[in-house]
Amino acid sequence: MISRLLFFLFTIANAIWEESPKPLIIAHRGASGYIPEHSIPAYQLAMDLNTNYIEPDLCLSKDGVFVALHDLLLDDTTNVASFPVYSNRKRTQEVDGQMLTGYFVNDFTIGELKELGLNQRLPQRTQIYNGLFQIPTLDEIISLIQSEYNKTGILYGIFPELKHPSYFESAGFDMDVMLLDQLAGYDIFNSTNKSGFPEHPIIIQCFEENTLQSLNNKTDIPLVLLSDSNDIWNQEYLTRVSAFANAIGPNKKELNLKKIQMAHNANLKVYPWTFRADSDIGIQFNGSFSDEQLYYICCLSVDGLFTEFPDRTREIINNPVNCDKVDCL
Repeated sequence: MISRLLFFLFTIANAIWEESPKPLIIAHRGASGYIPEHSIPAYQLAMDLNTNYIEPDLCLSKDGVFVALHDLLLDDTTNVASFPVYSNRKRTQEVDGQMLTGYFVNDFTIGELKELGLNQRLPQRTQIYNGLFQIPTLDEIISLIQSEYNKTGILYGIFPELKHPSYFESAGFDMDVMLLDQLAGYDIFNSTNKSGFPEHPIIIQCFEENTLQSLNNKTDIPLVLLSDSNDIWNQEYLTRVSAFANAIGPNKKELNLKKIQMAHNANLKVYPWTFRADSDIGIQFNGSFSDEQLYYICCLSVDGLFTEFPDRTREIINNPVNCDKVDCL
């Protein structure tokens, strides 16, 4: 009798899990836990590992080409310093109240950027791929998504972040207009055949409110306000954000159930960052990447996760009994 009851309860729990919306897996800079961030192989691996979205950070070259880089400076993720011909490009500039010294991406044309090789940023990760892959353009990333759709019938979404739009505006570029114009030119996103498509093939994110407000006046693409501040957690502010954004992307360390409920009450989804199996795991999880993810998925009911190990996140999400094992206290 007890075994039958347990089987019945498991069946009900499984059915509820299967019917409920699953958190989105957003491959942060691709499957960057395994391969250098923002490389084409990192994006390809993320799709192979069954992510929902790949997440390119977008900067602009000197000649106005969107490229996937997290930093304005090339120093930490490329081998630019090994090119004597570019030694005179190193400079110092104030950006967002901070003095930055290094090789700024917008001092290089797309042709020059393509000469560089990507390096692994984090020392605890394998360095065997250093210098092997180029900085990709947005066009190359979309072509990869299109190619994968042609092969598999599955369209993996793209979750681009506009990096430092105010900085690039001072250099003469209107990033939000440029991005929308470029995205409108891809047939894959304008297809009337939506088989294999996610609900939203494109979601755009940014730390700058003004940029999102401008985008909100120009497009129906879902928008995400990123934040690394605890000051956003009041109901009045979140309600104001909901007028121009569909979601917030907070630092995972700032979250608790009350804050999630506040965001949901403002009709905002919550996509925390960043989940890394080899670093930045909350001390309360004793080094367990699985326990950390289970807490945010099962206890906080986040709507998606920025993860650098999409396969590890997929394992958690695809197992309906996992949440039964979590102590949310």
